[in-house]
Amino acid sequence: MDLMQHGSSQPVSYPSTDLDGAPVTLTGLVHLPHTAPPAGGWPVVSYGHMTTGAGATSAPSTGSPDHLEWRRMSQGDALCDALLAQGVAVLRPDYLGLGSPGTHPYLIGEPLARSVVDMVAARQTFDDRIGDRWVSAGHSEGSVAALHSAVQPSWPVPLLGVAAFAPVTRMDRTIGLSARLPVVPPGFGVVSALIGLMLLGASTVSEEVADLLASDGLGPEADALWPHLTQRCLTDLARDDSWGALPPRRIASPELYRALFAVMRDNEVARLVPRVPVRIDSARFDEVAPAPLTTRLVAAYRRAGVQVTHRRWPTHHSGTMRPAYAPSEAVDWILARLGS
Repeated sequence: MDLMQHGSSQPVSYPSTDLDGAPVTLTGLVHLPHTAPPAGGWPVVSYGHMTTGAGATSAPSTGSPDHLEWRRMSQGDALCDALLAQGVAVLRPDYLGLGSPGTHPYLIGEPLARSVVDMVAARQTFDDRIGDRWVSAGHSEGSVAALHSAVQPSWPVPLLGVAAFAPVTRMDRTIGLSARLPVVPPGFGVVSALIGLMLLGASTVSEEVADLLASDGLGPEADALWPHLTQRCLTDLARDDSWGALPPRRIASPELYRALFAVMRDNEVARLVPRVPVRIDSARFDEVAPAPLTTRLVAAYRRAGVQVTHRRWPTHHSGTMRPAYAPSEAVDWILARLGS
């Protein structure tokens, strides 16, 4: 179903590599403007989606309004449609493991960025009217993909900027605090689900995490529910019959949590030095990326000499992408980077 008012949409596949460097076919969506392309083709924005899960049912390219995860799958639609209205093509990767073989490397920067960069590389196989001017963007998990794409050793065409919406930063600290909880507070089930996804993602790059998962690092309840991580979308995982019922303290041993936090620090976006201008849109009341941590991220980039534009909105994590908030200003910033 095509819900874009100012363009057409189509599911696509494209070549990439998996976590071992072997060839794999990834999936995603391409949105093309209704307007004719300018000389040189439509400029293009890659847009990385927020967390939807870690299995085939969590791929946004296969979603529809009746999907349990549609709210998160469609969270970037306002921005994407606004870009289409300005004559910008939009690429939306599903990421490795979502709609494709392999384990989803949740919050692991390099493979997330690779799914973005490889989709840009394949852009003219989708439509030869897509041009070479490119900005990387993303929300939440997608911001990790976008920011890591700014430090890749090579790009198919020069990257002109990064727009990061509610970027996930210092999860070792926020989840570190949550890991002490012996009960599940009301509405906290999604945090336990996210911890499970983080452990799954960390296992793809850390032998220590993988070994602890294979031995006695998981609590018995989490171990029994481990298959759910690749079978259910995030909304389903957060329910009382799944990870949402698990008190964080009982999910993993202290040793496994320490190994997880080491992986999170290794993939921390605040450690990056993007090679292009960056725009960060954040929320004042963000339960996932708290405002003080985003302020530190912005300060770290500026100290490193990165040109940063920062705007904070009076909303929460998902609300950042409402039309009246980040998209209302970010589109103009993106167009300026694209020279449109």
